[in-house]
Amino acid sequence: MATKDKISLEIVQKIKFTDLEPFGKFTIKFRTRQGHKHNIIPVDELEFDSRTGLPLTDVQDNAILKFMLKNKTDILYDGENFYTRTGGGFTKVYHKKLGMYRDDEGFRSLFD
Repeated sequence: MATKDKISLEIVQKIKFTDLEPFGKFTIKFRTRQGHKHNIIPVDELEFDSRTGLPLTDVQDNAILKFMLKNKTDILYDGENFYTRTGGGFTKVYHKKLGMYRDDEGFRSLFD
């Protein structure tokens, strides 16, 4: 019986996020009929940048979740990109409503 070669790897990617802030009062929803509401983003319309997906430790995930709940948003912003939690991870996302909120004062006024 021939033995197969095996390899074990632990890949750690260290990225430091500083000054993440809550962005709007957005809620990401699965199977929603409320996509027409200004603060609801249907998950199937959200663009995920899979190249930026990063795993989170339980401590990091809980800290981000508490921060998002406290600020009533599912979106964080670093001044350039939008981020959200994804199944124990953290990734860059985009949706047209996020761009509209950032750039359009009229759209932003719907949230206040």
